[in-house]
Amino acid sequence: MWQYFTALDKGAVQHGDPLWGFELGKRVDSAHYGLLGYLVESSSTLFEALDALLMFDKTVADIGVCQFSQANSHGCIVWQPYENNRHAILRNMTGWVAMVRKITGKALSPHHVELTSHCTDTQLQRLVSWFGCKVSDKAIRNAITFDSEFLNLPILTKNELVNANLYPLIQDLQRAYNSGQSWLAKLQPTLHSCDLQLMSVSQLAHMTGTSARTLQRHLRLHGLSFSKLVEQERKRRFTLFCEVLNKQALSELLGYAEQASLNRAVRRWYGQSPSEYVAQKQQNMR
Repeated sequence: MWQYFTALDKGAVQHGDPLWGFELGKRVDSAHYGLLGYLVESSSTLFEALDALLMFDKTVADIGVCQFSQANSHGCIVWQPYENNRHAILRNMTGWVAMVRKITGKALSPHHVELTSHCTDTQLQRLVSWFGCKVSDKAIRNAITFDSEFLNLPILTKNELVNANLYPLIQDLQRAYNSGQSWLAKLQPTLHSCDLQLMSVSQLAHMTGTSARTLQRHLRLHGLSFSKLVEQERKRRFTLFCEVLNKQALSELLGYAEQASLNRAVRRWYGQSPSEYVAQKQQNMR
């Protein structure tokens, strides 16, 4: 994943485009999902395709937690990445819409798109022009809200034979994945929502329904320690909220008792102070 994020960032610099992930996402189609793409294309309706994607997405690339909900006349897809890479977020959120347009053959537009990334007014206009709806930046989540009636739209390349044979195979793949490889992914939502000021090995173990000894054993199998896990979560929270929270609020969110600890951590991660990091990040987006 580090190589993927690095490649995205270098591509953005090379092309001088702060919305590089957005440009990549516009070119996403079902073929990028490999076998899962064939399953999507062989679904009968957009609802079936979405169901297949949500069910098997982690077998393709486990880079975040995706949730779907419906309320009244709208559906909503919320995606929370494990790492807050601007271009990965833009590519993923744009790719959802691009793929839907291709497999339905319709120039569909969501009702609302929310992005945790910060965008300039010019960048927002560019996003609004393509998505065809309101786009909010610096949001607390990455989300696409759309009309529920879209879910009944037929897929252009429906293939019952492929679906009948491929679906059971991908279910087998998912079972193999769930046998242990997804343990760290299942841990992430709990980690994202916890209070890091109070977090301990025993508390995290209790929250995940296991023992401290079992938790530490799983961490070792993934090449992690509890302190490294907390460090990763602190870094994720900082990059996600550094532009919308002041230093005091950031320190508390990251579980630090004082701002000096936040300053030392950010220098360790990026070789800069928090203010310097934010300033450079905003400069790169211009």
